[in-house]
Amino acid sequence: MSPTKITEVTLPNGVTVPVVSAVETDDATTETLRNVAAKAGSHAVENALSRGVSVTVAKADKIITIHPDGSESIIGAL
Repeated sequence: MSPTKITEVTLPNGVTVPVVSAVETDDATTETLRNVAAKAGSHAVENALSRGVSVTVAKADKIITIHPDGSESIIGAL
């Protein structure tokens, strides 16, 4: 059985996006992706809190829920 090469994927909303295979990654690309992911995560947390939704995050080797009023609850340890 040979592997199937997927060139595009259709998302649940009907949009088709190309699939790009990364054979090699360099450190600059990896660092850029980490930075973008960190900014996106930070933006998502700020957005949720501003809408009155609590978020659960990993912080200082603990799992913490941050509430919209700024208070934090420790859920567990990592």
